[in-house]
Amino acid sequence: MPSNYAEQMLTALSKGQIETAQQYFTKSLREDSDELIYSLAEDLYALGFLNQSRRAYKTLLKKYPDEDELRTALADIAIEDGEIDEAQNYLAQIMPESDSYIQSLLVKADIYQTEGLNESAEYSLQQAESLAPDEPVIEFALAEFYNANGNFEKAITRYRNLLLKGEREMSKVDIVARLGVAYAQIGRYEHAIGYLEQIKYEQLTLDTKFQLAIIYQETNRDDEAIKLLNEILDVDPKYTSIYPILGHLYEKLGQSNEALRVYQTGISLDETNTKLYQLAGKMAVENKDLVVAENYYRNAIAINEDDTESLFMLADLMFKQQRESEIIELLKDSMSNEVEDERFYWYLALSYQKLGELALAKNYWEEALPLLEDNQAFLQDIIDWYHEIGEVAKEISTTEKYLYLNPDDVDMQMRLENLYED
Repeated sequence: MPSNYAEQMLTALSKGQIETAQQYFTKSLREDSDELIYSLAEDLYALGFLNQSRRAYKTLLKKYPDEDELRTALADIAIEDGEIDEAQNYLAQIMPESDSYIQSLLVKADIYQTEGLNESAEYSLQQAESLAPDEPVIEFALAEFYNANGNFEKAITRYRNLLLKGEREMSKVDIVARLGVAYAQIGRYEHAIGYLEQIKYEQLTLDTKFQLAIIYQETNRDDEAIKLLNEILDVDPKYTSIYPILGHLYEKLGQSNEALRVYQTGISLDETNTKLYQLAGKMAVENKDLVVAENYYRNAIAINEDDTESLFMLADLMFKQQRESEIIELLKDSMSNEVEDERFYWYLALSYQKLGELALAKNYWEEALPLLEDNQAFLQDIIDWYHEIGEVAKEISTTEKYLYLNPDDVDMQMRLENLYED
């Protein structure tokens, strides 16, 4: 009879023989050494077999009730399963004099952070640090805590301390990569690039490549950004967050056909991404393919009838085609379904104005003004409206408001001067 059932269980699992693995697991708990059972519990946890890992740890805890390390392991499993009360119960049994007390504080911090109790999480980590000030695991936990909560300056200090202590990687996290991304978050892009470019190219993960590409984009190194993003898609074409960014980069370089191709590829892989439909529609408009553009906008609206951006873009396209009656039908139908956007009032006003229905146009212009008084394009249109209906005082006051927002518009300055003279 073989003595190492733990190894045979893991072998069976690797072959997908679940029932056989369960049989070996039962035998392992009954006949294997405690060391093998402990090692099996760790392996099962790493593989995601939490129930079996829990059973193994509980078996050992019955034999060794003073081994608090088992309690912290069980608390970790409980957290993974969302059983917070059970996790806290295990941790409450660990006293400050225990060798596992510091680890229990780290696990408590995880619980607090999961529940959004960030102050309590930070306090637990600081308690742990006060008991073991030179422990890299605690420094790393603090760095990750600050990074996750957007306190990037503190995170950077902690990550740099780890590098100074000779720690390049912890819990499969590349400290240099974390530092680079943290610097990018506070806008220090040259520092970010300096760290990320230290990573050997073959060791760059797809996510790190993505972060570096974004930083290249922010620093106008567009060709390098495009190269990295395309490399990621060569490996993983379903990395769909890339498509809007890559398309925008091609747009910036004036390569509209390439941008449209990228958006279309993204849509084929992420058919419910309304942003991609909007971007593809915008590029189709630039390519003067208005029928295709309209189809993209309508597809986006079909996916999400509350998508006000796509509705507005469709209305704008119709306005360019002088389809005012259709605009009115589109927007009023949406508003009757409680889908509203302040820009809808603007385009209803424009449409009624174009159709000569001035009373209705006036109502919508008046509703739109307080909602869009900081929108320069809107102000230009309503200034023209006031001029058309002879409301000189309102034309002057709105022109003044426009020039407050855009004082360098020479044409509007001259228009205002002429109004004053008249």
